[in-house]
Amino acid sequence: MGEAVTSAAANVGREVVSRGGDARRTGANASGEWVIGVLGALPAPASPATEEWEFSLGALVCKHPRVPAVTARALRPFDSLGALRFGPESVGFEGEDIPWKKVTGLQLHNAFGAMTTEALDAEVDRIREVLPPVPGRKWAVTKVVEGLASVMLAALEQASDQRLDSVNVGCEVTYKGALGRTKTLRANLFTTALLAQQLDVAHSLVVTAQAAGIPVLPADPSALDAKSAERVRALRERTDAMVVELRAEESDDAALDGQGASTPSAPAGT
Repeated sequence: MGEAVTSAAANVGREVVSRGGDARRTGANASGEWVIGVLGALPAPASPATEEWEFSLGALVCKHPRVPAVTARALRPFDSLGALRFGPESVGFEGEDIPWKKVTGLQLHNAFGAMTTEALDAEVDRIREVLPPVPGRKWAVTKVVEGLASVMLAALEQASDQRLDSVNVGCEVTYKGALGRTKTLRANLFTTALLAQQLDVAHSLVVTAQAAGIPVLPADPSALDAKSAERVRALRERTDAMVVELRAEESDDAALDGQGASTPSAPAGT
């Protein structure tokens, strides 16, 4: 799945771009409408957070209308993938929680400095490796990749009318580890895109850190350069192409199902 999507992204990128802005957005987002619906229904945490707030790429896919609760167990390996969790007591990315009392700083980064085509390709490969061979694996991996791509597209679209250097999110924490050593925990691609798209969540994270007495460090202005717009354009192309490929695969699978194919279109219960 990873190789197919990455290859498709490279091959059809120019074709997608040539379709034009609005038409491209409409076609590319069609297969990810369920993602936009889930994002729109996410409850915003208080600022500062008064209770734990969490979300992940796995949680996103479990909200897909074709994933009944009983089959969500097969998606548990995705629970910590792209996970964001924070509240009055702790903060964490990727399933690792750090008590605020151990945190020494929350570092802001420009979201689009971290969202690169290379990072996207690497994340697709990681997604493909996370879920072991189970019935419906292809469907699950497809939806996880679709979720990632759709959230990134939503973040890019939301930022289209803003200066890119104004989209700074708290996606890195430094903390005291064993023996007092300073350690760093960085959010992954999904969480960074989620924070860029869910600005209320990004704001709550910063305010919660400040309420805990944690220094919030500004983003490095040199992280953006004259090539930033070009990198964002390349990311748009790659993400659009990826979603188009996913939509095509879904259509092919539906056609096979209509012919009586045995491949399941959704995860089977375990």
